[in-house]
Amino acid sequence: MALFEDKGRTRTAPRKQGEALYAFYDSTGRPAYDVYRALLNQWLSEMPEAEQAEMVTRFRDGARGQFEAALAELVVHAALTRLGHSIEIHPDCPHPTRHPDFLVRDASGQKLAYVEVTTFGPEVEIVARDNREAVIYNGLEAVDLPPGWLLSYSLQQHGETSPSIKKLKRDVEVWAKEVCGDDPSAMPTKVFEANDWQIELTLIGGFNKEKNYERKIGAAMQGVRTLSPHLDLRQALELKGRRYGNFDAPYLIVVADCKESIPTSDDIADTLIGAVYGGEAVTIKTYADGTREETLGRTEDGYWGVIGAHRNDNVSGVALLPRSDLWRLRNEKWQPLLIINPDATHQLPEQLLPLPRYVYQPTSDEFTKIDGTLLADMVELPAEWPPAD
Repeated sequence: MALFEDKGRTRTAPRKQGEALYAFYDSTGRPAYDVYRALLNQWLSEMPEAEQAEMVTRFRDGARGQFEAALAELVVHAALTRLGHSIEIHPDCPHPTRHPDFLVRDASGQKLAYVEVTTFGPEVEIVARDNREAVIYNGLEAVDLPPGWLLSYSLQQHGETSPSIKKLKRDVEVWAKEVCGDDPSAMPTKVFEANDWQIELTLIGGFNKEKNYERKIGAAMQGVRTLSPHLDLRQALELKGRRYGNFDAPYLIVVADCKESIPTSDDIADTLIGAVYGGEAVTIKTYADGTREETLGRTEDGYWGVIGAHRNDNVSGVALLPRSDLWRLRNEKWQPLLIINPDATHQLPEQLLPLPRYVYQPTSDEFTKIDGTLLADMVELPAEWPPAD
């Protein structure tokens, strides 16, 4: 069963704000996406036929979170397959009704590990709010502006309603015709209120007057988010760690960040270590003579507790996919990482998923990074990735 059908595609326009991922990937005719679709079709064909229909439904569901969760599961399955493992999908386990994603065996049939693939993403309320904003944003992309002018978009206040896009567009078009003159350096700005929404728009001149710009927003600022990726990751582990009971083999949880909450590539390791062993914290002691002593340590709320006083030892390792799509898998700064639980009830075998990993070294009280195999190589992505477009 194919995820993407073999058909003609002529679309060249980029993805619209809020557009479903599957709808975009299935419609774009740009060459790079031919390679992308072929990869996903190939990986899907390697799953048992009985599982393919359910996987296709998840991809085509329409919600971004569903697509990205299915993609993470498909990528992990493709990697385990190419490593030569035998994979049982939704195997029986100690829980009477729930089933983890995979049971992985070696060539001799011995259990290597149970594997669960999960994600963390924005809250339902945030998704609904962003979907409402996407309607406004896409409406403004289609306003009729004087030649040579585009918009800068800055969201000032989120609303709870769905305002009239027709009226908003009309108001913007009237304003633009009134204030756009012959001076391209002028940057007229106005805050538009659409029910309980407030959007600040700035007109920017100096663009090609002969060109018909399909998208009229040239720059956008869409609000500020609070980022706590190690807390998001820890919550995902709390949800999955005891969900199936205690296994008789190692247990690996793979988590994909569908929230894009890790701000820079330098924060990937900190997110992973902070989630399982607590975030970095400074303890300050003030003595009677007024002197102060500062000690760098970690909070005691890590999923695995603290070094020397572990908990949740049924989880043998945690792998973090810092981005939920495929496009940065060959970017050396955005590589998935694995951390091993040295006190796990069942130790994770190295050959299961040999990603670059972090291991705690008790002699130096530090975490050492050990080189491994990039996930991009495991799933046999082309050497040129993203492919030429």
